[in-house]
Amino acid sequence: MERNVLGHAQRETSGASTFGKYNFQYHWALCKIIEKHKSNSDYALLIEYHEDVVIADSLFGSTANFEFFQVKNTGNPYTSDALTKRENGANGPKSSILGKLLSSCVGNDYETRITEIGLVSSSGFSFEQKDKKLKLDVISSGDLSENCLSGLKSKLKAELGIEVIPENLKFIVPKIKLENQREFVIARFAELVTDIFPNSHCNAVNIYRAIIDEIHRKGQNTYDFTVWEKLVEDKSLTSHKVKDVIAVNTISPKFEEFQKDFDYLAKNDLEWNILTYRRISKKIKQIFLRRVAHVSAFDMNVMRITEQAISFISEEDFPKTSDYIEAVAEKAKELKIGNQISDHEDILCEIIYFLLKVIHE
Repeated sequence: MERNVLGHAQRETSGASTFGKYNFQYHWALCKIIEKHKSNSDYALLIEYHEDVVIADSLFGSTANFEFFQVKNTGNPYTSDALTKRENGANGPKSSILGKLLSSCVGNDYETRITEIGLVSSSGFSFEQKDKKLKLDVISSGDLSENCLSGLKSKLKAELGIEVIPENLKFIVPKIKLENQREFVIARFAELVTDIFPNSHCNAVNIYRAIIDEIHRKGQNTYDFTVWEKLVEDKSLTSHKVKDVIAVNTISPKFEEFQKDFDYLAKNDLEWNILTYRRISKKIKQIFLRRVAHVSAFDMNVMRITEQAISFISEEDFPKTSDYIEAVAEKAKELKIGNQISDHEDILCEIIYFLLKVIHE
């Protein structure tokens, strides 16, 4: 198991416990991962973990880089003064909005692995820019006037002791609007499925409901995690999960021929009962559609081990196809496929998928 590089105690967990109030926050997060899905990227989305939204670009903790976002739903555009203002608290001045964001990102052991720090405001920003004619939806420190930048540096040095504003800090004006959040995200999911599976039919509403329920449930988890795999399993929404949800709610003509061969194998060679057939058929469809557009590093590892296992076992030594597949499954376990998937039936599905995939190549 891998150490979770983000695994130190969280600054606060009140956001997770009041998660239901933050519709805009997680709708914006869904738009962000839809963009990543379109580019065939692996990701793990974390809601209310050190920051409002954190996105890892890998499912492997040792190689993952991160994006940290604070998402604000406000009535007025933020000025530089508003972002650095510190209210008085019982124990001294509270953190400013920008100071709070940067305190999550600098001076820790994962600082060098953060590729983007973003402050998202539904009402935008009112900054003094170098070029006042530009209307930007993403503002970097390089776009700010010397006077504005100097003021930010001075305030942040006093609050955090930092001398330089991180180059990867961005001020982001979202495309999603408060008035039509749900409909906007559903439409984006429909577009995503059309891009991945042309001529397919999907239930975008069901896709949205399943995924929003998943991040709502995991966003309320307030525990800290020292083990990376535990963090991914219990706290994150992964690219694999999104692919599986899309697969369950999509009918694709690409799968029809594959389905016919699977049905023949299942009914003539494997002789499953109807419940087993339905359960494994669903899993095979998920695997197929998950890998149509993009094979992730995780999937590649599983397929590599499966192919090796098949190469070791001769089909001619087994009079029954079911016995042959079981023998391949045992060999796959010897080759440590259990480090990727542990359920025996899931391993059988991977073997069946690979055997059918070879027929269709």
